[in-house]
Amino acid sequence: MDKKLDCAIVRDLLPSYVDGLSSDITNQAIEEHLGDCPDCAEALRRMREPEAKIEPPAPEVDYLKKVRRRSTGRSLIIGIVLMLIGMTLMSFRIFYVGSAADASDVACHVTVEGDTVTVSGTLTSSGLGISRMTFSDSSGMVQVKVYTALKAFWNSGEFSESYIAGCDVGQVRIDDLILWENGKTISNTAARLFRAMNPFVGDMTSNSKIAAILGVSDQFGPYTNELQTATEPYGWTLCLETDIPRDEERATQDSMTADSYVMLATIGNLSYVTWEYQVDGNEQEYTVTAEDAAAYAGRDIKACAQSASQLQTLLESLGIK
Repeated sequence: MDKKLDCAIVRDLLPSYVDGLSSDITNQAIEEHLGDCPDCAEALRRMREPEAKIEPPAPEVDYLKKVRRRSTGRSLIIGIVLMLIGMTLMSFRIFYVGSAADASDVACHVTVEGDTVTVSGTLTSSGLGISRMTFSDSSGMVQVKVYTALKAFWNSGEFSESYIAGCDVGQVRIDDLILWENGKTISNTAARLFRAMNPFVGDMTSNSKIAAILGVSDQFGPYTNELQTATEPYGWTLCLETDIPRDEERATQDSMTADSYVMLATIGNLSYVTWEYQVDGNEQEYTVTAEDAAAYAGRDIKACAQSASQLQTLLESLGIK
């Protein structure tokens, strides 16, 4: 019996032969075959060659992860920069730009020397400071705007600014209040009364503003109103609720007269003002007419409020500050 192995069997046995796991008889048969078969001998040689060291593949770079990380860092930086810019702009808006103050928030004095306008004063709110002031002029009128901001160590509630106008100054305004006109400083009371002028006595809301500026309730206490607007002459009756002592009646009537003159001057079609009150429990009535006011002023009382400076003159003559 031929004990020689064919190539296929030898190739199957070679791994065991190389590892020393085959028997002696099998080894002898394999070696006899290898001596006669160069192909199988070459296969054995290749098996016995040391395996080439396979380098582990280089780790793949997660470019997307790096891009995401870089993008996140850039977004964070941009966010911080934008936040700082926003805080800077907000601080600039709050502490420098500020908000335009209403004229009622400002107590000020205006002087004019030639073409130089000087405005000084204080704010009525202690929590605010002056952030800036602006001036402009046109056709003889200088417009002043006062801007307020939250009070900080660099601003305060007091201000004083001068401005050289490019025209002959005839009037100076803060907001819509006329505080200087034709060489005359206008008091806050006169300026507010001039702004509150009312052409029709039937407008009780406007009447009440004039009474509030004059301080009627501060002088005489609470009161109610009655209007006579059905037919001319049109009238306004103030019914005082507080009893007036007999020894104070004359002085009270003097105050009523002064206030009535101003009401008649600033309410276009008002012809008389009546005050109803009690003295020691007795009903009294005191009326001031437009004719009475004209006799005092030496001209139509309505003409005394044709301008802020004329109204200021009337208030000064009446002792109303």
